[in-house]
Amino acid sequence: MVELKQPIPIGTVVNVKGTPVDLMIVSQYPVTTINGVDGYFEFGAVALPLGLVKQELAFFNREDVEKILFVGYIDSKFQEFVTKQDEILASISLARHSVY
Repeated sequence: MVELKQPIPIGTVVNVKGTPVDLMIVSQYPVTTINGVDGYFEFGAVALPLGLVKQELAFFNREDVEKILFVGYIDSKFQEFVTKQDEILASISLARHSVY
């Protein structure tokens, strides 16, 4: 298990606990409804090598990441996002969903 202290950029490829395929992150803090409760995960991802199929994303949080295989795109906009991440999280009024 990887202890993630920094945000993970879009395009990063990871192994996620309990998932047989590699996943590429395509969304930060996606909102979804589970059992009638609106909430968010830290990441939304697509399965590789096919990518987006049937409009389905895999949702997970940083504690679910077992291994980072490839680090995605980091630019000045992502670095700005990193500096505002605590502010962004504080503004989310929804529950944080958990995979388990």
